[in-house]
This record gives sequence, C-alpha cells and structure tokens, in this order.
Amino acid sequence: MASMLRDFGATFGSRMVVMVIGLGTQSCLAWFLEPSGRGAYAVCLVFAALLSLVFMLGSDVACIYYVASKKFSLSQGVVQAVISGAMGSVLAVAAGLVLLQLPLEFREKADRGSFHLALASIPIAFYAGTFYNLFVALGDFGWMAGVSLVTAVCQLALILLLVPGLGLGVNGALGAMIANHVLTIFIALAVFRRRRGLAWVKPTVAGLWDTLRYGVRYYVGKVSNEVNFQMGTIVLSLFATREAIGLFDMAAQLTSRALAVPDSLATVLIPRVAGDPKGRPEQVAQCSRVALLVCGILLVLLLVLAPWVVPILFSPKFIPSVPLIQILTAGVLVRSASKIFATYLVCTNRPGIASVATAAGMVVNLGLLVGLMPVIGLAGAAVAMTGNYLISSAILTAAFHRASRMGLREAWRPRRSDWAELLGRLWRRVRGRPATAGPGDP
Repeated sequence: MASMLRDFGATFGSRMVVMVIGLGTQSCLAWFLEPSGRGAYAVCLVFAALLSLVFMLGSDVACIYYVASKKFSLSQGVVQAVISGAMGSVLAVAAGLVLLQLPLEFREKADRGSFHLALASIPIAFYAGTFYNLFVALGDFGWMAGVSLVTAVCQLALILLLVPGLGLGVNGALGAMIANHVLTIFIALAVFRRRRGLAWVKPTVAGLWDTLRYGVRYYVGKVSNEVNFQMGTIVLSLFATREAIGLFDMAAQLTSRALAVPDSLATVLIPRVAGDPKGRPEQVAQCSRVALLVCGILLVLLLVLAPWVVPILFSPKFIPSVPLIQILTAGVLVRSASKIFATYLVCTNRPGIASVATAAGMVVNLGLLVGLMPVIGLAGAAVAMTGNYLISSAILTAAFHRASRMGLREAWRPRRSDWAELLGRLWRRVRGRPATAGPGDP
C-alpha cells in the first residue's frame, strides 16, 4: 500500500500541476482564438484523433498491456509500437487526404492547411502517447511525472509564442502540439535507452499477431470510448457554427479535468493489476470509492463557481458554456468511479467487456444527440454525453462485480482504511517524520 501511495502521490501531484498549466493553455487558446478559432482547433483535433483510432487498431493499448504484464520486454514493446504505428499512420493519413477531397460539411469548419497539420500529427501523437504510457507499464512513475511537467510547460510556452506572438492562430496551436509530441518522443526514447537498455530487436510474427489480436479485442471499446467523448463535437461539426463547437468543446474539456483523479489512480494500478493473477479487486474497489468522493467535491465546486470562473478564465464570450458545464458534471461524476473498473477489465485480459460498455454508451450518446439537439440545442449535446457516461458506467460496474465476485456492499461501503493510510503519511510528512512503509507493504 505504501508504494502505491508513493506512486499515486507522484502521479497525482504532477497531474495537478499539469492540470493547472493545462488550464492556462486552454485559457490562452480561449482568449486568443475566441470561440470560432477554438471550434476550428477542436474539429482538427477530432479529425486526427478519429482517423488514428480507426486505423491503429488498439495496438498502443496492446503494447502497453504486454509490457506491463511482462509478456514483452520494453524493446519488444517499442518495436511493436513502431511497426504498428507506421502501418496505421500510412492508412490514416491516406484516408484523411481522401476525406478532405469530398464535399463534406466539416471541411468548412477549418482551413485546409490546419487539416493537413492535423494529419501530420497522427503518427507523432501515436508514438508520443504510447511511449509516455510505457513509463506506466514499467512502473517509472517519477519519470512519467517529470516528462508530463516538462512537456506541459513547453506546450504553454509554444502556444504563447506561436498564437499571439507570431499570430499563427489555429495553425500555431496545432504546431505547438506537434512540437510538444516530438519532445515527448525524444525524452522517452533517451530515458529508455539510458536506464532500460532499449535496443532494436527483430520483430516476430507471433509478437505482431499477439499485438493485433489484443488490439482488435479492445478496438471497439477504444474507438467507442474516444467517440463517446468527442461525439458532440463530431455531430456539431456537421451542421453547427465554429462558435457553437468551441463553446461545447471548452465545457467538455473543463469538466473532464476532474478525471485527473481516477486517471492517476488507474495509472498506478496498471502494472499492479496486470502483474497479479487475481487483478487486486479489493484495491481497485478502494480506488473507485476514493475517486468518487474526491471528484464529487471537485465537481460540486465547479458547479457552483462556473458562472464566475468561466468569464475570468476563458473570457466573457464563453459564458454560454456555463449551463453545459452544469449538465456535464453529473456524467463526469459517475464516470470518475467506473473508469477504474475499465482499467481492471483491460489489465485482467477482458478488453472485450470494456468494448461492450463503451459501444453501448456510444449508441445512447448518438441517439440522445439526434433526438435532443434539434429541440434544446447545445444542451442536448451535454445531456447526451451525460447519458452515455451513465450507461457505460453501469455496464462497467456490473462487469467488475461479476468478474471480481465482489458484492455491492463489499465494494462500495466506505472504510476508514480508505483514508487512514493516506492521511497518516501526510501527517507524518507535515511533522517532518519519515513516512516509512509498514510491515508487508509491497
């Protein structure tokens, strides 16, 4: 438990700092791009993200799982990621160029040059995300925290240089993102080579087949999960204005910041769950209880303070997004607990169940979008995302209970131990005493 708290402290602490820096980045984009430019930027990011999801076939998640479970060495995982990423990127970029030639409505939401930059980011973003998450698979949480802090600061600096400084607008924001991903790749590979002896190994047919097989099983879930989050932006890009897209995307991005809590807990759980035959269900349930309480506090504060925070942080032009934020908080709260269950299912070799949950949520999301947006406008997109989270969370929770054989009372009853160890370690640090591990701590 002590080692997990230490890793969580490094992960959560760095993510809190990154979140603050990220809010500064989003604030700069909001003030300098305004809702119209913010909408164009969001459409370009969604365009690239969806192409990457469709053609990468979940190979990034597969490589991370096999390294975390020690079925691949780090070198094998990196080589498999390089090969699968290269093949997927070629297909994704080719498909994107074809789509840009078709008379589709989303093409009018951003300049052609911006869409081309988004296509160029596909392989770079894939490698940056995969290599960053390999730190998690290896349990190198300190390096992961350091990389996230350095790249967050660099991205904010590049945004200030390229967007208001050189006046490059949306293209400047996309260029800053690409440069930041390149930095992540170089740092990760340098650390892997120096600390872990990273070297090129000959890829095997069996390794490629294992990567493909696992990735395909999680494919529906990975695609659905991303589409669920971006569904509102996707649908809006077909008929709404850039301003409307910018308002909705900002609301979704702001409320999702609370998910840094379950994300941090899930991150430190990955190597522990993947490396344990039973998957440590008791620890997973405990983390879900903690995430639910902490996120509840954060989201209530956001719910109350949004009318004052939004105009200050993002400019008065984003005030219409306040009602969207208030609707989205309910869905994000439910999502905060169930997200850790998805990690448990994926790391215990049950990616198909996670796929079913996210696919069901996507269907609900799309149905509510089509039914509600013509009636209540942007609020319909927020209600649809909330409905998606409710359905997918219910399925993930039921699947966790079935797989772990833990009853509802056993999993959800608050315990003093949920907080005793954490608060005790914090108190010892405040008093200047070493927070030593207790007997039997891993």
